[in-house]
Amino acid sequence: MSRILQVFYILFSGIILSLAIPNEILYFGSPFLGFISLIPLYIAISKSHSYKEAALLNGLHAITVHVLSSFWLANFKDFAIFTLGASAAGTGVIGAFFGWMLYFPYSAFTLPKRQTTLEEFPPAQKVLYFAAVWTIWEWTKSTGFLAYPWGTLSMTAYKAQCFIQIADITGALGISFLMALFSATIAQGLIIYSYIKKSSKTYKSDFLYKGFSDYKNASLFCITLLCISQLYGIFRYTKKEEPVKFLDTIIVQQNTDSWQENGDTKSILVSEKLSMEKLKEKTEKPDLVVWSEAVLRFPFPQAQNYYITMPPEQPLTDFIQKMNVPVITGAPFTLDRINRFFGNGAVFIDSNGNFIDAYCKIHLVPFAEVIPGLEFEWVRNTMKRLAGFSNGWKAGNKAKVFKVKGKNTAGLPEEITFSTPICFEDAFPDIYKMLSKTGSELFINLTDDSWSLTRSAEYQHFVIGALRSIEFRQTTVRCTNSGYSTVIDNKGRIIADLPLFEPAALRFNVPVFEKNVTVFERYGYWIVWVSILFCAIFILKKI
Repeated sequence: MSRILQVFYILFSGIILSLAIPNEILYFGSPFLGFISLIPLYIAISKSHSYKEAALLNGLHAITVHVLSSFWLANFKDFAIFTLGASAAGTGVIGAFFGWMLYFPYSAFTLPKRQTTLEEFPPAQKVLYFAAVWTIWEWTKSTGFLAYPWGTLSMTAYKAQCFIQIADITGALGISFLMALFSATIAQGLIIYSYIKKSSKTYKSDFLYKGFSDYKNASLFCITLLCISQLYGIFRYTKKEEPVKFLDTIIVQQNTDSWQENGDTKSILVSEKLSMEKLKEKTEKPDLVVWSEAVLRFPFPQAQNYYITMPPEQPLTDFIQKMNVPVITGAPFTLDRINRFFGNGAVFIDSNGNFIDAYCKIHLVPFAEVIPGLEFEWVRNTMKRLAGFSNGWKAGNKAKVFKVKGKNTAGLPEEITFSTPICFEDAFPDIYKMLSKTGSELFINLTDDSWSLTRSAEYQHFVIGALRSIEFRQTTVRCTNSGYSTVIDNKGRIIADLPLFEPAALRFNVPVFEKNVTVFERYGYWIVWVSILFCAIFILKKI
């Protein structure tokens, strides 16, 4: 295969995967495109002539998917040099390394006679190896300080509601593994068919038959896994599960610009107005009012005195006292007053307007919310020149849950424990596991994605959050600045939502299901360790 054709295959694969991920055309993505998106990539890597070539091709693929699916990162104001530029470069570098790994079955080092690749490496091993490496790749780029868990195969699968139910066993990466395995199996079949057409009769009967026989076994294995996953998904999706508690909640989407420099007066007043409108719909008081990330700008607990009189039109404390309903809202929280360290927090204010406690975001956005080496003056000066800013948030260091009075199925008051992962923390199962182990029965995610200015960014973030609901079988309330504000049940289904980029509010009796520890919560990404073990055995056996 010529290099021009290889590059075309790589770009084509990247475009298909980008179209499969929620975008401006297909809001919730396309599972069909997701399942076939890696076929051209598999073929291009298999036709590479060196590790370097395979690394460059896969790096190009990673950058293509990243830029086409996450182009909205360029709207992150002065931070775009890092959010889009640096993240694309970093994704490309990691992708190049995994391109090097993907090429192993085809390398001259292990296969001196290139024409015998089908014989030396049975198709079943190759497709499994590809799926395993792809799973490790997605895990690697979704883990650690520089993690960016977007652009994954599992993001394409939301509309395949039954299929994604396996996330409570394998996590989202199990979905990616099966989709990569399907692409690899189809691609390997096309390669074998191509060999059969071009080969002589002797060559066909000698070892292509063996390769085809092994490929049939690989295909049956792939089909079996998909069928088992689908049957399990149908069982879980259709299984009737009744909530054990309910939380009457007002969810407010104020749709104000969190980047405005004239304080938080507008965001507070809009939030108050929308909250009051929903409060008046029923004579019975709600149990909780939820406002999104970054509504308040002044740090708690000191700001409690500030909000006694601010904003002048309707002071926040006075408003909460009039509602007589507790509020959870996004606001800075003081972690170290002397050194002026502040966290991106979710603060809990009781029905009397008194600050009770706060959770601080643990996994911060690198180079946007947190800047490594900020204690050094040269780092601060460099950041000031490059992006016009030289400060950031301090990460929280512990899980936190809050308690509020809800109701049981008999309508009697009963305590509900909830947690508040902030913004893109919903992309990290380890954060959710930490919160769940602390006792959380309900996830309330506070998000501000208004800066993205695109529907695709909002829906991409939503599908990631929906996967967490399935993994932990708990309801998720997404309260966002501008969308996509939703209530997601423990099967990942939307049971209530608000329109994007509009000031709106929703009052909903949020169901809370019986808390059970899922296989995924107990064992985490076991599929990654199985994939690593398989790849290690495969490589050690062949070198």
